Amino acid sequence: MNKYFKNWVILILFPCSVFAQENKIQLTEKVSIEFPDKPNKRDVQGMATVYTIKLADSTANFNVVVTNLEKSNGLSADVLSTAQAEPGFWEQTESSFISSLGTDVNPNILSKEIIEINNQKILKLLIGTNRNGKYAELTAYIFVNNTFSIKILYTKRSENASIESKNKFLNSLKINE
Repeated sequence: MNKYFKNWVILILFPCSVFAQENKIQLTEKVSIEFPDKPNKRDVQGMATVYTIKLADSTANFNVVVTNLEKSNGLSADVLSTAQAEPGFWEQTESSFISSLGTDVNPNILSKEIIEINNQKILKLLIGTNRNGKYAELTAYIFVNNTFSIKILYTKRSENASIESKNKFLNSLKINE
């Protein structure tokens, strides 16, 4: 009887472990992140990949946009590395991101800082937005790794949004050297 119980436990746990691994997405050769569920994936003209999850209860969205800057803008890793060393790089990155949100969003930057994960500098923004009378908070991690621009976005759409889900998502970002 004990043997049957162990087999039953293995059969029950195996699909769970496989399912959990499906949520880990390898964004580039060196960058990965784990979503709370399997995200929708959309390829944009071979130059960008967009991963999206909107929670069923509409309290939060999880998005990642990976753009190949070599394909889209002809920029090499050396050029991008040099650009990141320039004093205005992060201000330009912030400005470009804010303008990409659209004119109807009315963004308000609540906080910004440069953080590091495994020697990778990342612009971290917390932005309050108001679109059509609906307030949301957007947390963005924006960085360039090799020839890829990576934007990791968490949007809190309700006070009921789980802070644990947000932290687990953002803390699951792994960058290998």
